[in-house]
Amino acid sequence: MINKDLVKFRFKKSIATYDSSAVIQKEMAHRLVDKILEYCGKNFDKVFEFGVGTGFLSKNILNEISFKEYYANDIIEESEFCIRNIIKNVKFLPGDIEKINIKENFDLILSNAVMQWIYNIDELLLKIKNNLKADGYFTFTTFGERNFEEIRQTTGVTLNYLKPETLKAKCENFFEIVNFEENLETLYFDTPLEVLKHIKYSGTNGIKTLNWTVSKLKAFEEYYRQNFSSGNKVTLTYNPVYAVLKIK
Repeated sequence: MINKDLVKFRFKKSIATYDSSAVIQKEMAHRLVDKILEYCGKNFDKVFEFGVGTGFLSKNILNEISFKEYYANDIIEESEFCIRNIIKNVKFLPGDIEKINIKENFDLILSNAVMQWIYNIDELLLKIKNNLKADGYFTFTTFGERNFEEIRQTTGVTLNYLKPETLKAKCENFFEIVNFEENLETLYFDTPLEVLKHIKYSGTNGIKTLNWTVSKLKAFEEYYRQNFSSGNKVTLTYNPVYAVLKIK
């Protein structure tokens, strides 16, 4: 089960390093905006972004999309300062997206690299559907089951990433699928320790606290190099998933 308190703590600690470390999430934000422009248009009255973080997606939206009102949410209160530096008149709704009460209805609801942290996907999809206007869109990115597969195989620790086909089937219960796709991205690091630092600085280690000892760390490094080397580098796999959904 996802520990939201740990997720909040880890992302709060990494807020200063997130922008420079979360390179895949930054690419995903760019690509999601491209999909919005292609499938949803560029003119909206009310937009709601949840899990806004440091504002990767918000910056892209501000540059490419026209809107009259922008609402933003994050479980980390400090994100309000990040988003207000991007969109001055933003309406910020703090708290866990699964728990907060949203009274507005929107033309577009979106999120980048957040859905993997959701405990009950079905309940959230229904909630989002109820907060969309009749012709509204929900667009998001998340990660599939192969995400961080090296870490899972080495440590046995992983998020309960859904298979993309399972996630798609859940979305189809509430929405029309306009576009749904996944791909694999590989990052390369000099050492396994650099992989751990990357995960730490991007805040994506809010799963479980591993009590590293010298012997455990050595075993981790040896196994990782043996199984996930590419030339003189080691790999880390990301499995981005993109979805554009519309009210049925």
